[in-house]
Amino acid sequence: MDHHDYLAWLSEIDDLSSYQRIATVRLLAGQPSLEAVIGLLEERIGTARNCPHCAAGGAVIRGRSNGLKRYFCKICSKTFNALTGTPLARLRHKDCWTEFAGSLSDGDTVKTSAARCGVASSTAFRWRHRFLRAVTAGAIKLRGIVEADETFVLSSRKGERNLDRKARRRGGKASKRGVSHEQVPVLVAADRSGATVSAILPAVSAAHLQAVLQPVLDQDALLVTDGCTSYPPCAAAMGISHEALNQTAGERVRGELHIQTVNSRHERLKSFLRRHRGVATKYLDSYLRWFHLAVLPRQPTPRAVLAAAAGILPVRPCA
Repeated sequence: MDHHDYLAWLSEIDDLSSYQRIATVRLLAGQPSLEAVIGLLEERIGTARNCPHCAAGGAVIRGRSNGLKRYFCKICSKTFNALTGTPLARLRHKDCWTEFAGSLSDGDTVKTSAARCGVASSTAFRWRHRFLRAVTAGAIKLRGIVEADETFVLSSRKGERNLDRKARRRGGKASKRGVSHEQVPVLVAADRSGATVSAILPAVSAAHLQAVLQPVLDQDALLVTDGCTSYPPCAAAMGISHEALNQTAGERVRGELHIQTVNSRHERLKSFLRRHRGVATKYLDSYLRWFHLAVLPRQPTPRAVLAAAAGILPVRPCA
């Protein structure tokens, strides 16, 4: 954290509640790993104590289980804890979770994560996908000049035992050049503030592009794309302004308009995926979450990664 951000953080301390002040003091004093994780997870419940089964508030504490407080709902008579109904439910070894969050932040492989946390490789693999499945992006709105472009990732059935084709080695290459059914399209959209959205597309069509872009685009945004013919009808259906760059004719920049930001995101995404030697397509969405969680933010801390995985904080929208 630079000095300016530190001063801004200090200026907001006066607005903390008494509970938040106590939690901050404990954190700065340096809690043991397990105690810090338990304290972070308990923040999910909040003061309303809403039941995940019936959504009613006012649950009462009824003992502890597996290190977490157990709550009893007086409406539906069911019990729950801070992880009930989340992908992290029933996972063990919570004292290793901070270190595992650090391994996600560093982009470690499964074997490296397992050795770092002292668990089996199968456990590290299960934790990776449970943690990433729990990550939420939060409410993001792309404003002003918004660049959008798609990149393609080789379709992979890594891990399947009954293939109808010869298995590829270490990811391999497509049998055909260019775009084909062997390539999975990934849309990336970003505005000039750095806010970024990415999504897997079933196909590069106006309808699929609209399904991804309409919820996140501000109505006054200017959509800038390449010459792909699916974007004009998509922009018209959404009622937003659109400018296309004719990159085939060598038009890379037109005044303030370009798509270099999303092309940079494409390169960073491809570099991130390349380290993992072929990502199975069924897990590609989790790796996109990982990309937003640990690659785009500047120096994500293990606590920030764990808070995002626990569903307490959304992924930071800016790079």
